[in-house]
Amino acid sequence: MMMISALTPTVTSAGNSSSNNNLDQAAFLRLMTAQLKMQDPFEPLDSNQMVGQMAQFSTVAGIEEMNGSLRKLSQNSRLGDASNWLGRNVLLPGNIAIPDDTGQYAGEFVLNADAANLSIDFLNQAGEIVQAIELGKQTAGPIAFEWDAVDGKGQPLDFGVLKIRVNGGDISNLSSWTTVDAVQSPADAANARLLTPRGEFAVSDAIRLS
Repeated sequence: MMMISALTPTVTSAGNSSSNNNLDQAAFLRLMTAQLKMQDPFEPLDSNQMVGQMAQFSTVAGIEEMNGSLRKLSQNSRLGDASNWLGRNVLLPGNIAIPDDTGQYAGEFVLNADAANLSIDFLNQAGEIVQAIELGKQTAGPIAFEWDAVDGKGQPLDFGVLKIRVNGGDISNLSSWTTVDAVQSPADAANARLLTPRGEFAVSDAIRLS
């Protein structure tokens, strides 16, 4: 008589549930039914063992469902946090700078090695330098910069979008400050987007808030 050994349920994440090496709940129940039909009547399966198997499967499946719920809660939490960023300044990677309401351009970068004569240029879309900042001798490390683009009366000048160029040093992680105008909420909260004057960014792109 054909014998079927005791089942050992294995559950993986939803993304791997279709694997031939793993059982989902329906497959487990089918195998359990087949096991009952084909058991040796002289040596029936231990009912305690079967109950233990079912309890083990239910426990693992319940944990997987709970993990899925926690992931959804985490995603919704990130979206809720991002919605609180509206109107705040956020530091985002890139060499593009946008002024705030007062006309200030600001950002940061990391100087990878000491520099003897470091400088920063702000260029318009025609490639013309509208402002140059001389930083001189600088030691390696993070460097923050800002430029108040205002006239003699303290009124903001309308230079618009400018490109940042750092001269005289080896740098990385160039970034600039901008404002969060809106938070776009797609069906998947994990992919929420920040809408800024610099363009659209993922929430994970944000380096820091002020």
